[in-house]
Amino acid sequence: MTTKITLDIDETLIQKAESWAKQQHLSLSDVIANFLRQLPEPEIISQKEHPLAKFVGILSDSEAGELQQVIKDEFEQVDTNSLINP
Repeated sequence: MTTKITLDIDETLIQKAESWAKQQHLSLSDVIANFLRQLPEPEIISQKEHPLAKFVGILSDSEAGELQQVIKDEFEQVDTNSLINP
């Protein structure tokens, strides 16, 4: 199954990418699909390793939800992609 996507990218960058893809005898869609295939699988944390696992049975569902929200609000989430390509 294929799906169309819309990308909001600078036109000159698209032209450069299309030119490169043509030189490689590929479509731009092929280039993007190949890139996406190389992305690592998301890391899945097992229930036993999850930081909140030690609170199982101690916190109610609402308390656990509140704790998750506090953690989300208090700690900065870093986009690792921005560290690679600033």
